[in-house]
Amino acid sequence: MRIASVAIHLGQEIISGGVGQKLRTQCRLWRALGHEARLFLHTPDVVDDPEITRFRYDLRAGGPPGVRTLRREASRSRALAELIAAAAAYQPDVIYLRYGLFTWPLPRLLRTAPTVVEINTNDVDEYRYRGSFYYYLNRESRRWTLGPAAGLVYLSREIGQLAANRRWGKPGLVLANGIDFSAFEPLPAPNHAQPHLVMVATPGYDWHGVDHLLRLAQLRPELHVDVVGYGPQDVPGELPANVRLHGFLRGEPLLQVLAQADAACGTLGLYRKNMEEASPLKVREALGYGIPVVLGYEDTDLSGRDFPFILQIPNRPDGVETHAAEIAAFAARMRGQRADREALRPLLDQRAKEEQRLAFLESIAR
Repeated sequence: MRIASVAIHLGQEIISGGVGQKLRTQCRLWRALGHEARLFLHTPDVVDDPEITRFRYDLRAGGPPGVRTLRREASRSRALAELIAAAAAYQPDVIYLRYGLFTWPLPRLLRTAPTVVEINTNDVDEYRYRGSFYYYLNRESRRWTLGPAAGLVYLSREIGQLAANRRWGKPGLVLANGIDFSAFEPLPAPNHAQPHLVMVATPGYDWHGVDHLLRLAQLRPELHVDVVGYGPQDVPGELPANVRLHGFLRGEPLLQVLAQADAACGTLGLYRKNMEEASPLKVREALGYGIPVVLGYEDTDLSGRDFPFILQIPNRPDGVETHAAEIAAFAARMRGQRADREALRPLLDQRAKEEQRLAFLESIAR
């Protein structure tokens, strides 16, 4: 089976992080399992990666505001048209498309070959955060992507049960995010007198819940809190003395921060986009390194498993505040401890998940 994997509107920070790693690993595993696969990326950035066939658009168009918008969208459409032409020339048996905001001429891609669309969030509510224009554009244009799709993959049971997705009546598969354990070297447990918590987050994504983490730091000054992805410009007001902001990190600098963590915090504000369930890559990556985790949501693979290295707290506005003492005690208890990767492997191993995905794609392919 020949598979064209397509991702649209992804910038350098996303491609160099967990999402990019997932996309690259998918294609590698598909090839290792006997299939042909190529990753086609629609991006505004220079992405120098031989594993990716890149099509770049320009977000820096000049002129008055209205003219800038038209030039930007024209560039975006031109790049997508080039991607679609290249994907068609590849002659795939099936296309695997990561859902993104509609851009013309996306319907042409779905006519190229049977297309399975991966829906990784409650996009209808998430686009509310980006303003009325994007909310209505996404709500009204979903039909042009999901209507002609041959199948849908959902990252959680909750996403698959949303009425906005069920309405299409498509064959579906629920498959949470996983990781390639061979790509993660376990980090030795640090030896701290003061418990260390870490969160990797992205500014503008309020559901990551960085504000809740900062409130925790205020309430529990015995903790040390590291936040990766945020700089001083991203946090209004004065920081608690026990918080350090590291900005965007990757590679060895990121590992140096993670190596100091006794526990990592997953998403703490998922309720803000009307969701209860998720499978964040950053949580799986932390566990891949052996770091215990705090979950502020229902995890598709992990919740209810009664692992001593996972703390579950409620997904609600006061979830962190009302469980601050429990979180602090967990971080203190995890000093010198690491997660049991072998217990996690059957739940999170990406190779096993890709075997399931491939079986679904084979049922759709022409």
